[in-house]
Amino acid sequence: MSIDSISKDAKIVPLPMASARKQTNGGPVNPRKGDDDVRISEASHEFLRIRRLVDALPDVRLDRVNHLAKAIDQGTYNISGERIAEAIIDKHLIDFKG
Repeated sequence: MSIDSISKDAKIVPLPMASARKQTNGGPVNPRKGDDDVRISEASHEFLRIRRLVDALPDVRLDRVNHLAKAIDQGTYNISGERIAEAIIDKHLIDFKG
């Protein structure tokens, strides 16, 4: 399940970035010669690790689906229309909260 465009197979690599700003004499602002380096923080590494774990979870809780299917087949699945309506409204309110 992909929530955004981050791929669970993404690899973390340093990204070389050319300096976009120039001094008045035309030379780079950075006194080092070459490109700048981008480093990813420990918090970002942890976020990506957790993200990979979440992405590895199944999209469907098969045990729950099987339990509900069995209850429906046996005629023991009873739910009120009011609960269904509340669930639909709650889902749409959560979607709009951003």
